[in-house]
Amino acid sequence: MPMNIVTLVLLTCLASSGQAPLPAIADQLSPDPGGSESEPIRTVESKFSAFNRHDTGAIESLYARDALLQSPDHPELVGNAKIADTYRWIFDAIPDAKDSIATIESVANRVYVQFVLSGHLKDAGNKPISVRIMSVYTIKDHLIVSDSTYYDRKAP
Repeated sequence: MPMNIVTLVLLTCLASSGQAPLPAIADQLSPDPGGSESEPIRTVESKFSAFNRHDTGAIESLYARDALLQSPDHPELVGNAKIADTYRWIFDAIPDAKDSIATIESVANRVYVQFVLSGHLKDAGNKPISVRIMSVYTIKDHLIVSDSTYYDRKAP
């Protein structure tokens, strides 16, 4: 997991006091490249990569069969096939849709992502859009089991 400000402050305080962090604490705070902590982030990064390729088959395969998507447009959408259909609709409405990740962090099996969806609306005179979005993903067995997405539906 990327080192956050709380981790950095804690390690700085311990270092300036001349004390090393206890091994158990240090293990919990240190990033684990290639370990189980980075697996949830890799799963979510794969989803964003598939989105930017407009690969709905790959998106569907990254969500669990009974995954739950909650967003302003879909209060409770269940199932990876239905979720993939929403992405098909997005790619039809915004043919050049692209997600740009601003921040991505994880805690245990949850991944928090802030990103911007940009592109041009096909049926609105090719109007450019840019929507700031926040998503919280829950990962289990390398699959997205829950996706809670937040954005302003009135964003241009």
